[in-house]
Amino acid sequence: MTRTTYDGRMTAIAHLRDIPSRGLKFTYKDGPFDEQGILVRVADGTIRAYKNECRHLPMPLDDREPGDLWDESGRHLVCSAHGARYRPDDGLCVSGPCKGSHLKEIPLRINGDEVYVDETAVGSFFDV
Repeated sequence: MTRTTYDGRMTAIAHLRDIPSRGLKFTYKDGPFDEQGILVRVADGTIRAYKNECRHLPMPLDDREPGDLWDESGRHLVCSAHGARYRPDDGLCVSGPCKGSHLKEIPLRINGDEVYVDETAVGSFFDV
């Protein structure tokens, strides 16, 4: 998708129809850095976005298994390196070495069929 803006501060990252059931990875700006995020559609149809980074050690959830973000049950996002499992609806780690922590949520806005990330509200690279 071509990166377009909305309202002068939102960057388009996907069309709703293009988000597969297994999620969609995208790139966004966090300060001066390009970061990778994941879009997921939760059980009630809501779209959530998280930084693609395990809270145990700063590495992509799919580092060892590229593109595979889900556990074998399809219920939780999982870190392929550490086995940490996260609820897709709120990013809470329910098991693994970082139990109780949350994936970093990325602020979204949906306008029509387009999903936007508000890069001005992402926070700071130094936020943990």
